[in-house]
Amino acid sequence: MKKMGLILLVVFLSGCVTVKIPKYLQENFPYKKKFYARYEETLTATQQALKDLGWTVSEVANPTAFERQAETKDTPAQEVLIFTEVRQTPLILSSRYMSLNVYVRAAGDSTDVEIRYISVMPILFKSVKNYKNDPVVDKVFDRISELLKP
Repeated sequence: MKKMGLILLVVFLSGCVTVKIPKYLQENFPYKKKFYARYEETLTATQQALKDLGWTVSEVANPTAFERQAETKDTPAQEVLIFTEVRQTPLILSSRYMSLNVYVRAAGDSTDVEIRYISVMPILFKSVKNYKNDPVVDKVFDRISELLKP
């Protein structure tokens, strides 16, 4: 009888859950790094790094469609926003869903790369969101650095 109750509890708790992860991520905890390479090289390395680490690029867009920036002389002439597909990592009674937004901006003789991360883990009637994951972001930055080495 106890086994049957335990089985029913596990089945009930591991049911289907709908998780909504926004495509565009707000600037909650951005990771930024400057690469001393040309914009085109850095963009290519960034896209390759994402692919190498298992992230699928879903869309490449102009960031001005999503963010309003102050009209200044310092506004970069070349910039792009890369959206990744949502990645699911199965856990024991739930799953974790993760996504990245990657900004690549020309900055004179260098290129700025900014990564925004989100993970959502549904637990019963609540979803836990997290905007930090140093190991994931560090892997992306390290891979970009490796690809940019001469």
